[in-house]
Amino acid sequence: EPETAAAPAPAPTAKTAPAAKTAPAAEPAARSSVSDLDFHVSAAKRYWAKKKYRSAAAEYAAAMPFLPPGDPRELNLAERRAAMLLKAGDKGKAKPLFLAAIARAGELGLEGEDLANAHLGLAYCLELEKDKPGAISHYEKAMALSSSKTTKARIAGTISDLKKAR
Repeated sequence: EPETAAAPAPAPTAKTAPAAKTAPAAEPAARSSVSDLDFHVSAAKRYWAKKKYRSAAAEYAAAMPFLPPGDPRELNLAERRAAMLLKAGDKGKAKPLFLAAIARAGELGLEGEDLANAHLGLAYCLELEKDKPGAISHYEKAMALSSSKTTKARIAGTISDLKKAR
């Protein structure tokens, strides 16, 4: 028993302390992922409020790895990232991200406002490219998915304007 008492007192205690920290670290790592996710999303929102859209897009991208596989919030983060790039004037990067968000929503079986917003963003990109039929198609999809009467009315007006301009 004296050997047992002597073993924890010297350097082995220092060596076992890190080992003891690494064992429970698995549980805080899960909590850390949530706080890391929240950190990046909050940072993105702060950048958006300051109209620093590229930085907001980067924060939304940084948040993605902290989501569990198949998490429906993936659609929101992907759509927001693309929207921030579009606001920053980078249609070239935004368009494929909107397409990817729409495809991923299909894989996950998701619908709703985030998908409506992804179709809206893609429609706007197509409108900028002078692809009126493609833009109208995605505006119509966005209108069908949206639950907001105001958004539906705005989209209907946009579709009407595009059809008149043909």
